[in-house]
Amino acid sequence: MQKIDYGDINKFLVSIGLVLIALAVLTPYLYLKEDFGLYIEQSKIDQMQEPIKELITEKQNQVIKFQIFIPWVSLSFFLLGLTSTIIGLVRWFKRQSKIDEKFDKELQKLDLEITSLTPEEKEEKAKQEVEEIESVEQQVTSSPVVKPSTHSDYVKAYMQIEKGITEVFENYKSPNFDVLSQQRIGNRYEIDILLQAKTKRFLDRIVEIKYFRNRLSLKIIRDTISRINTQISYYNQASNRRVVPVLLIVYSKETTTADDILKFQNRIIDESQDIPNLNRLNIDFIEENEIKKFDVRRIIKK
Repeated sequence: MQKIDYGDINKFLVSIGLVLIALAVLTPYLYLKEDFGLYIEQSKIDQMQEPIKELITEKQNQVIKFQIFIPWVSLSFFLLGLTSTIIGLVRWFKRQSKIDEKFDKELQKLDLEITSLTPEEKEEKAKQEVEEIESVEQQVTSSPVVKPSTHSDYVKAYMQIEKGITEVFENYKSPNFDVLSQQRIGNRYEIDILLQAKTKRFLDRIVEIKYFRNRLSLKIIRDTISRINTQISYYNQASNRRVVPVLLIVYSKETTTADDILKFQNRIIDESQDIPNLNRLNIDFIEENEIKKFDVRRIIKK
């Protein structure tokens, strides 16, 4: 017979249920198998003394009464056992799914190391991105530099933009995502924001932020798209999780018009549409003074 497990309430319910179902089957079998010493020939009963006859008759009557309840007892055991087993299994499966999900996340952490950048690494990352943009601006002489600034000012502004966008995601407090800012995955790639889905109903998001104080640069975006594609390929392979790429472009209204944005967006779509990893690329343009008003629901919806 099934040994009762007291270690977990769900296992206990299942164990009790199996025991009751077993009793539902064994009870009528054992009852029918037992003769209770009542199969006595009438001739032998007639030879017995009167008190013994009465005792045998009374015992026969008791067995007959008990026999009426045997099917109901067996049915009750079966129904109680079935109910207990179903409740235990349902609760067990719900809990097991959470345990499996936690285990999967632990395995993913083993396969894909995700670490936060240090303050020094964050600043160095911003410097590299600013240098990349400034280098392209210097090559394109036709680009008007409306906001002349020192390199250090641009770096500080760039870091503030990234921080501001991260805070918008964090303040939204999505129940479906963990917000991880300024991360390094697999000790290879640096990511501005990683939105890790808490359930399998949603896909992770890799968010790349680009801030242009002057004119938008298609060359920078081309390089960024290529880098995002590489990051996604590595992330998918290492974590076995699908991911949605997100590109947030922060611009200045003094140097970028609505027409510029539309043309630029169409060019980005043309550049990325033939890349499988970027078929769900989410592109958003944010004016530098409107970051706090940015609606993150466009990014985290299914």
